[in-house]
Amino acid sequence: MTKMIEIAKDDKLSDRDKAALITYSQQRFTNRRRMAYMALTALIGSLAFILIAALVDGLNCPPGQTCQGILGSIENSQTLIAWIMGFLTAIVGAYYGVSAWRPAS
Repeated sequence: MTKMIEIAKDDKLSDRDKAALITYSQQRFTNRRRMAYMALTALIGSLAFILIAALVDGLNCPPGQTCQGILGSIENSQTLIAWIMGFLTAIVGAYYGVSAWRPAS
């Protein structure tokens, strides 16, 4: 709000420039917020997929036997999945961290 007041009081800017800057300051975090929500949705979706895969593998594998099912495939690509999850977590953490650090922006 203080940024918009500063923009409105600036005599050097034209009315068109003031309108553009006020619109920009209002919608500044729209794309960042959308990206953070999409990353959070991907994290929750992948967690749900892994939990459902564990249930399916547990129901399809007879007791006392080792089965190479969905979780086995996930275990084989564990490093790649960890990097992707870390990247998505960094996006979400950075957005919420910056939003908490500068709530007025």
